[in-house]
Amino acid sequence: MAKLECPKCGSLLDVTGLRPGVILTCQCGNVAVVPQRSWGLPLRGLVAALGLVLLCPCVGVLAAIAIPNYNKLTVRSKQRECKTNLRAFFIAQRSHYAEHDAYAPGLVQAGFLPEKGNRYAYFTAVGPVAPRDTRDAEVGADAVGLGVDRSWDDRIRPVLLEDLPAWVTQQLGVSGTCPDCQLTMACAANIDVDDTLDIWLISTRELTDAEGTRVPPGVPVNVVNDVED
Repeated sequence: MAKLECPKCGSLLDVTGLRPGVILTCQCGNVAVVPQRSWGLPLRGLVAALGLVLLCPCVGVLAAIAIPNYNKLTVRSKQRECKTNLRAFFIAQRSHYAEHDAYAPGLVQAGFLPEKGNRYAYFTAVGPVAPRDTRDAEVGADAVGLGVDRSWDDRIRPVLLEDLPAWVTQQLGVSGTCPDCQLTMACAANIDVDDTLDIWLISTRELTDAEGTRVPPGVPVNVVNDVED
């Protein structure tokens, strides 16, 4: 049975078998005309159906915009950990230099130890890297690097010194003879599903980022970008 909704009072008018163009009078006194095709749906149902059809592509477009933006926000949050810790590491090393005219050879001597749960590995030179694969893992006095904290999830990919590109490794540590020396440190992590690492450096000298822009001393610089634009 085909129905037509009265646009004035909302009552359903029976239009079964009536040809298009036939005029009907509702009990409320309003005049309605049988449309070209009713498809057996009340007018409100037809409008709702059309609205749903029009809405679906919009939802798809919104999702296509929102999901990548959400992923980027998640990645940026992880990168903030790296940049914050590198700045703290830099300040600790500069304080050590001010007192000893030399940079600390390791994490313990520098007084730098990120909170547990770190998603980035940290490197101050080429040498022993203290793993964080267990909750009670300790950092040895000779450690010049700190591994990703995998104690809460061993599925997280570890980042080793040999995973870094050679040109990054060559910059790590002290260059020159102190007190006339410079220090460069790094953090690295795999923050998405590909094999590329996200690598940042901080140095007492000027550096260049992945796009060739000069970055002043003491500012974290992204030299390998693991974030897709």
